[in-house]
Amino acid sequence: MNATTINDSSSLKWATDHGVYPKASRPAAIRLGWRLPLPSWADAVVQRIVELSALPTVDPSGSPPMNVDDIIEALNFLSRVMREDTRVPWIGRLSSGGIQLTWRAGDVEVEAVFDRARDERVLMVSVGENEWDAPVSDAESMFATVVDRLSRSL
Repeated sequence: MNATTINDSSSLKWATDHGVYPKASRPAAIRLGWRLPLPSWADAVVQRIVELSALPTVDPSGSPPMNVDDIIEALNFLSRVMREDTRVPWIGRLSSGGIQLTWRAGDVEVEAVFDRARDERVLMVSVGENEWDAPVSDAESMFATVVDRLSRSL
């Protein structure tokens, strides 16, 4: 194993198997409770969130910056439901500052919305003509019913 040690002004040394992560990402990783090594989907997801948060606005009339608590909740949700072979979701920034995750595969569509500004934190699953929704806090079992169909290998 080839680990990199990261030194900063504190007495803590940050060792990772993936090299150096930006200093700003360490507090978020700690807040997320993620363990190293990070899941294979984490780099793509974090890169997309960084891209979206750099946009000045997503609405011609103006929009607030992305809500950090919505981002953290979305990342925690992903860490609970994603498997190594699950497709990385499409990630969109909402005009209210929230975040939306969407998976589509065949007749399966899954949307997870994290939007404190609109008091909306919900998972919606549709398979063919059938649709279900649940609060994100109770949605892990619902996601589990379709996770096999969201595999990258299908």
